[in-house]
Amino acid sequence: MKRVLICVLAFVLLLSLVACEVSSYKALMLIKIVKDNHCEVSFDYLDGKLVLKPRYTRSAEEDIHYSATLEEGEINVYYVFLDVKQLLFNIKAGESIDSRGGYIEKGRQTIIIETVTPAKGKITISFD
Repeated sequence: MKRVLICVLAFVLLLSLVACEVSSYKALMLIKIVKDNHCEVSFDYLDGKLVLKPRYTRSAEEDIHYSATLEEGEINVYYVFLDVKQLLFNIKAGESIDSRGGYIEKGRQTIIIETVTPAKGKITISFD
């Protein structure tokens, strides 16, 4: 009985650790481009959490270059560094951003786009 309980607890723990990397969203006219060193998302309606996993292929450590324009709603964009989810930027309706921040290293990156309120706009993130 102890083994079954331990297996169930291990499964629940594993599920909770990877749950932050699962997309769960509603969208209308979503265009998502994910390439090495670059990802771009355009949408007429987005509500929920969208997880992108571009690969950073360069050997040098770089900052994240990001730009975003939001016509409606509010969005938080996070990146995961050393298994910690960190806020990259927040953008609200009517705003535009073109900046640098964050810290990355070679390998698979995790970018998480979460809506605070349903949104319409475009987000571009590149590692350069």
